[in-house]
Amino acid sequence: MGELRFQPDLLNEVAHRLDLREPNRKAIESVILRTSDHYDVQEQTEPYECIVDSATGVGKTYVMAGLIEYLAGAEEPVRNFLLLAPGRTIRDKSILNFTPGNSKSLRHLMRSNPYVVTADNFDAQSTRIAIDDPAITKLYIFTVQALTSATGEGRATHVPTENLGMSFFDHLARLSDLVILADEHHCYRGPAFSRTIHDLKPELVVGMTATPVRADESLVAFRYPLAAAIADELVKTPVMVARRDDRSDIETKLLDGVNLLRYKAQSADAYCDENGLSRVNPVMLVIAQNIEEAEEFQAVLDSMTFDGGQWVGTTLLIHSKLTGEAKEKALSDLQAVEDSDSPVRIIISVGMLKEGWDVKNVYVIASMRASVSEVMTEQTLGRGMRLPFGKYTRTEILDTLEVLAHEKYSELLSKRKVLNEAFIDYGTYAELRQLADGSQVVRQKTTETEATVIGEPTSEQQAAAGSGQVAEEGSSPGAAKPSAEASNPSEGPTASDGSNPTSGIVDMETRTREAQESAKKTSATDQYDPLPDREPILIPRLVSVPQPAVVSLNDINPEDYGPFKRLGRALAADHSDELRRTKLTASHNWRTAEVRTATASDAIKAALPLDIPLEESRRGLIRRVISVKGVPNRPAEIGAAERIVDCLIEAMGPEAEEHLSAFGELCGQRLATEVSNTLRKFSPTQVTYSDEVKLVALDKTRLARKRKDSGHADGSFDKAVAFNGWTKNLYSHAWFDTSPEFKAANAIDSGQTVVVWARLHINDVPITWNSDGRQYNPDFVVIEEVDGKRFGWLVETKADKDMTISEVRSKRQAAKKWVNTANSSPEIADITWNYLLASERDVEDAQGSWEHLKGFGQ
Repeated sequence: MGELRFQPDLLNEVAHRLDLREPNRKAIESVILRTSDHYDVQEQTEPYECIVDSATGVGKTYVMAGLIEYLAGAEEPVRNFLLLAPGRTIRDKSILNFTPGNSKSLRHLMRSNPYVVTADNFDAQSTRIAIDDPAITKLYIFTVQALTSATGEGRATHVPTENLGMSFFDHLARLSDLVILADEHHCYRGPAFSRTIHDLKPELVVGMTATPVRADESLVAFRYPLAAAIADELVKTPVMVARRDDRSDIETKLLDGVNLLRYKAQSADAYCDENGLSRVNPVMLVIAQNIEEAEEFQAVLDSMTFDGGQWVGTTLLIHSKLTGEAKEKALSDLQAVEDSDSPVRIIISVGMLKEGWDVKNVYVIASMRASVSEVMTEQTLGRGMRLPFGKYTRTEILDTLEVLAHEKYSELLSKRKVLNEAFIDYGTYAELRQLADGSQVVRQKTTETEATVIGEPTSEQQAAAGSGQVAEEGSSPGAAKPSAEASNPSEGPTASDGSNPTSGIVDMETRTREAQESAKKTSATDQYDPLPDREPILIPRLVSVPQPAVVSLNDINPEDYGPFKRLGRALAADHSDELRRTKLTASHNWRTAEVRTATASDAIKAALPLDIPLEESRRGLIRRVISVKGVPNRPAEIGAAERIVDCLIEAMGPEAEEHLSAFGELCGQRLATEVSNTLRKFSPTQVTYSDEVKLVALDKTRLARKRKDSGHADGSFDKAVAFNGWTKNLYSHAWFDTSPEFKAANAIDSGQTVVVWARLHINDVPITWNSDGRQYNPDFVVIEEVDGKRFGWLVETKADKDMTISEVRSKRQAAKKWVNTANSSPEIADITWNYLLASERDVEDAQGSWEHLKGFGQ
């Protein structure tokens, strides 16, 4: 038995760069560990197949991107990935996910820079060039139908093409490192899919799904159930809402839904305005059982007699019988429902919208006549569980998904336990375990989830609903309940609006009142203007201008040479002085003959490699590095190229000279590609500034919907509080995102040399930090006077773990450039600007001293 091959440092780097949620990082780790155990430890030869079962909305696309990044960056890199989709909708969405420029694309985060091959370009000459380049990572994105059959949709991939010299399917089947990522794996099981997998002979098959079929249970390598995702606040909390009375007419049900939708929209508008975000428009999904019923719902909603005509022109009807232009327009409107200018607020769907429609602004699901057991499934809830703001807002009504039930409230209470039993309540993942002899083994670990999908109503809610005596079927007074920590582990059980987390079942009257009160609270905005007795703050307004990319190898610090070290080790491992021999075998069943390839068992020594001196190979590699696009041929660049090449050669070990003699050209190609990929991450800010610099007063009115505190004593930080009591703040109140920010503000306010300061908000001092125009805003602006001279400070605080990542360094570099530009302008004559980056440890060590904080920071 062999040894496990797992690179935890590489996984950590990928997780940090993609900002992976912890369950997604564990999913990738589980797949890598199980795969290595299969091949390296168990020494199996058949393809390894597994399933990642992760709750809808947690981020399966990030898992696929992370797997590509890890495997493409491993010591023995994978260069060929096939992403299979069950249909065109998911295929097209996946293509956009990995296409530069799309708003949902992950491409800018991916160092592997995959070349995307689709049904539209697989026969193009540019694709052939990419396919032939062993240094380029290829990502093939196709529907499963395009590969499982040689007729119909799959005909094009099974016909030989001039560019490839064979069919595209045969090309995939000949790849020795093919990894298949099967999205929505539960959609395509059966003989055709199994036969396709067998014929492609992949190295690894990873099925991605939130609802695996029971027959595939043995393939699950990682599971993260919906209940855990709710408890960890990675998706919305579902709230089942039902009426106490017997009213069940269509108009009443729809009116219940739009009332909740209206209050959610008011809260969302207030949250977006307060945080400087683009508006998010909450929408309601109405589920109809047939087209006639759907048209009836739309007629009611589009009527001027319904709710004063407020919803006329806001509905979108989706069903399978739409054709022609009507179908195209409906699908286009459906995909654009997240756009801020979309008029759609209510979507009426016959049946459930299928996988692939993954918008984040569904806030209400109305199951008009269907039983709640039909609606409370992971497939249905999944259409509305994603978080529009990426995290919980602490405004309770914005962190929940309302599910309007057909049943009465009392009936729902009795069904709660049965409904919860339909959801999986345990997770599983692979972990490394060290045995007594020091060896490491992979073990599968199972974790139980104490939280439930449908929470239990409180006694107050039951009493308010007039149902205090209703007991759940099979429940007892001593039954265990989810802890507050389980439902809100990071911040505790109280939302910023002062409300407690809503339990899983609420009556309509109570829930409408809660939503209305939340809307009132969030709409009650406090305004804060600069204090008249404080000296104004004048900030240089610089206009950034994107520039053509000019890269430098010196932008890559030696501590970031990890990719070159891994490449050196991989190149050494790939070296062999034996010829790779492939034999053809044939079989027939008296009707058809099948030709296969296999590795010949007898090894033959290759001719002796060229005896090229190491120094000559080194100079050749340096020339390849300098030839990377955009790198100027200057002495400073040559010195950096020498450092990179020396790092590579050292990683190759004592036989580097022999390796380079045999595979010098291949080494040069792969090193140049790795340098190019690394430069994309570590390139400097590709902006400059115009000569026009204006001084602009910081005089914006601050808006906040937060509790007010009359003081700001140390240790009393609360994200939901606007703190008062400052002696040098430009504004009477200030609020903060983190404890280090709050402590830094206390240090600044107590500084003897500080004249005035302010907590900066979005667009107060926007600093462009890359050529794509991405901007960030520092945390503080500080004006101080030392020995009669004025100094301006832009201050940024960061967590210790983030201080060394490339994005933070790039932002610091951009801020330094901003400072240098401001100080070089003749318009800025009476003040010198500086930039200070302080870690949370710097803030702690400063112990409330502004002078110490300046000394500790960067």
